[in-house]
Amino acid sequence: MGKRDDPSEDEGHDVGGAGFALWQVSNLWQRTMRRALQGFGLTHVQFGLLAGLAAMQREQGGQVTQAELAAFCHVDPMMTSQVLRTLEAAGWVERLPHPTDTRAKCPTLTLAGRALLAHASPAVSESDRAFFAMAGKKSDRLVRSLRKLRRRAEAAMKKLEQEESA
Repeated sequence: MGKRDDPSEDEGHDVGGAGFALWQVSNLWQRTMRRALQGFGLTHVQFGLLAGLAAMQREQGGQVTQAELAAFCHVDPMMTSQVLRTLEAAGWVERLPHPTDTRAKCPTLTLAGRALLAHASPAVSESDRAFFAMAGKKSDRLVRSLRKLRRRAEAAMKKLEQEESA
């Protein structure tokens, strides 16, 4: 085949926009992450919340609420709550009551959760590095562009949500 081995990239097909390409790459990356985590009994969302919780606890040195963790990881608060329940049942996280807000929970990593994260993190980091290295010499630029897009998209979504609730 020639330069265009993917029929969806042909000009005659109307499925090949930026969002479609991002979705395709995201699906491939998620498969890579599933493969990296399969031996640890974790999904990528579970790993992301564990890693986010560890980072927040390191940075803040104090209690972290589920809502703060969801915001830090840029994931839905309800999904965060559900995933944390699963992590708690597995013994990797403990969810403690907030000292002043009876509605809030404060997740914390257990020793088992810390150990799991210490073992899984190198596998995830290596898989992530290898995946994005396929972008070539401009992989750092790609990551910066994705972060910029996330920040701008979040700001736009927040603005839309505020306008809709007004």
